[in-house]
Amino acid sequence: MIGCFMVLFALYRIGHKQSSHIWLFLGLFILCLSLRSFFAVPFIYTLFTNISWLWGTRLEYLLTELVCLFFLLYIFLLPHQLIHRFLLQITCVMIGINIVVTLTQQPLIFQSLFFQSFAISFLIFANLLYAVYRIYRDQIPYSKANAFAIVLVCLTFIHDYLLGLKLIDSLEIAFYSSCVYFMVVTLQLSRDYAVQSYKTKLLNKKLLQWNKTLDKKVQERTQAITQLNEQLAHQVRTDALTSAYNRYALNIEIQQRFEQAIQAGSSLGFYMVDVDYFKKYNDHYGHLKGDEILKTLVKTIDSILPASGFLARYGGEEFAILLSDLNREQAKKFAEKLCWVIREQQLEHINREDGKDYITISVGVAIMDAIHCYKSVDCLMKIADQQLYQAKNQRDQACIQ
Repeated sequence: MIGCFMVLFALYRIGHKQSSHIWLFLGLFILCLSLRSFFAVPFIYTLFTNISWLWGTRLEYLLTELVCLFFLLYIFLLPHQLIHRFLLQITCVMIGINIVVTLTQQPLIFQSLFFQSFAISFLIFANLLYAVYRIYRDQIPYSKANAFAIVLVCLTFIHDYLLGLKLIDSLEIAFYSSCVYFMVVTLQLSRDYAVQSYKTKLLNKKLLQWNKTLDKKVQERTQAITQLNEQLAHQVRTDALTSAYNRYALNIEIQQRFEQAIQAGSSLGFYMVDVDYFKKYNDHYGHLKGDEILKTLVKTIDSILPASGFLARYGGEEFAILLSDLNREQAKKFAEKLCWVIREQQLEHINREDGKDYITISVGVAIMDAIHCYKSVDCLMKIADQQLYQAKNQRDQACIQ
């Protein structure tokens, strides 16, 4: 029964592309050894079959030859080649010849050939002894107990061979030693399977923990990358000095608002803001102080900018503002408010040519509404720039078209 289970187990694993030939040969060895016991002394097969004495004898020797064949193949497939390949090949050829002779000749002939051929078992036994010696000598990491047990099983086969030649007076013990060896191997396999299952369970548990940790790390990295991308996107659209939007962001925003205003039939105001006499301010106070003025200017405008307003640094000391949904009067009031709020800051500027000693701005405004239509964003911006040029003639004022 155990031999059948071992054979089926090995065939299942082989069918699933897993190497299990060693267990197949071990299972066949035990299976054939068990069947042989029915045809050997005391000839149990005669109690429940009508098999003739001739075929009973043939089956006994055939199964004995198959037992030897499968056991040798099993030993050969064990680690570290306990049997030399050339010796195995010679033995397999001899067993094959014995099988043919057993099937075709009379008992007197195949029995005689069998006992003559089995003499090679002494050479195999010597080879096994040398292999075990080499394992102990070289401290090879291998089951020394298993190797020693195989030698003992082979020794019991030689014992039964000598018993068959009537050179010793004893009982057949190869069957019993083989059964004991097979049970030990089965227990060892069960233990190894249990250990492997336990290790697999622990590994699966660790893998689950690692997966959770990895998922957490991936989530953290994803969040970090998302935040970094948002920061980069913000940096791409933001002026490094003033933290206002930059020209790149302005170009995108004004195009979107321009198209939305056309589709909705609403209004759009575009403001151009320039700091008066800013070059003279830098020449007198230095560029670092000039940078502080630009930062203060942005903060001040932000404080009065509507929620829908958009402030960007256009370039140098020029800024641009976008306001949606306002009429011409509202646009004019906001422009004047811009000039007033900067004027109220009273930021010192004594290097002016107009007699004032504080920072002021000039504002140019272009309104796109039902009355004033523009073919493109460039046209709208051009009108605002023209209005700014006009406002700078007097400084500290706002002009609207």
